[in-house]
Formats: sequence, structure tokens, C-alpha cells
Amino acid sequence: MVRWVKGKNRMEHDLRLVITKDTEGKAIMILTNDFTMTAEEIGDIYRYRWQIELFFKWIKQHLTIKHLFGKSKASVVNQLVIALITYCLMMLVKYRSAYQGPLLNIQRLLITCLYEPFTSFVQKLHRKGPPTKGRQRLDPEQIYEETLKQVLSGEMDDILHSNEIF
Repeated sequence: MVRWVKGKNRMEHDLRLVITKDTEGKAIMILTNDFTMTAEEIGDIYRYRWQIELFFKWIKQHLTIKHLFGKSKASVVNQLVIALITYCLMMLVKYRSAYQGPLLNIQRLLITCLYEPFTSFVQKLHRKGPPTKGRQRLDPEQIYEETLKQVLSGEMDDILHSNEIF
């Protein structure tokens, strides 16, 4: 039995410290106010709750649910089922097209190729883009020469003689 005491604020209820092991054998300490269940039952409840937490983490990472559109049980279940169906269909497209990249690329391309034939979609999915040159370094001398040329030719007269303050 544990009593939580800190300064003037004293907790009025008794607490129970349960030490159990997770699936990897690491010790987990659980503080509870339930004295009716056994330590094994409390450990099992904690493990089940942790699985639920991991499931919701997976939902946030893989399903595109920014917010729930309704508050009723039926609307939440419908939205989750639709999101899961969408995810499964995108995974099916990924496997059927033998695509190795992320699902986000498939989702973006599906939106742009929605009314095109599937073969066109697969070709675009596997198309390699042109190699990028990376970050381009600017040559200060070249910038100076270009700016000087514009000033001498009168292209910058409007900017130089403007009364506006930036």
C-alpha cells in the first residue's frame, strides 16, 4: 500500500503498487487504486490497454483521419471502416503494381490519375523523374554583374526612384 504525500497536498486515497513484466521481460510499475483485482489481472489489463494505444498510434500514422466528422458511435465506426478500406485498397494497388515506394506517393498519384486507365497510372507510378541538380549555388559576382547591367540600362529606375518604403 502506498500513500501519496507531497507538501501540504496529501492524497486522501490509498494506492497499490503493482510490479509486473511486459512482453520483453522488463519490469513495469503500475500505480492503481483497485484492491479487488489480482496483480496478474492488472498486468493483463495494462497490456491490453497498451495494445489499444499502439492501434491508435498506427491509425494516426497510416490512415488519413485528421478529425472525426461525427460524435456518435456509428459515425466514428463508419469513418474508421472507410479509412481502413481505403488503406487496404491502396496496399492492394501497391502489391498489384509491384511498387516499392511509400503509400503517400500512391495516394498523391491516385488523386491526379483518378480518371485515367490503370495501366497509365502504373506507368506513371514507376516512371523515374529527371535527376535533380541539387541546391544551386549563386555566384555573387554574376549577381553583381546582372544587377549593374539592369541599373545602367534603366530597367531598375522605377525601383530606385520610388518613394515607397519596404
